[in-house]
Amino acid sequence: MFSENHNFEGSDDIKSQGVAWSPIVIEDDCWIASGVTITAGVTVGRGAIVAAGAVVTKSIPPRAIVAGVPARAIGSR
Repeated sequence: MFSENHNFEGSDDIKSQGVAWSPIVIEDDCWIASGVTITAGVTVGRGAIVAAGAVVTKSIPPRAIVAGVPARAIGSR
């Protein structure tokens, strides 16, 4: 899980541009398989399943089943 992103809008040296933090929320009763990457600002809804190796860049609704790079809904439970 990575709750920060580098700022890169300006033309200054990348190190001087800093980072932006956003929380990651994992609600109850989720199954997150091995090798999953979850990026800043994402919420994984209650009862969701995230398949192995998925890269989650957007919030997941409750009870959704997601997979892929980037992760997308493949079903619900």
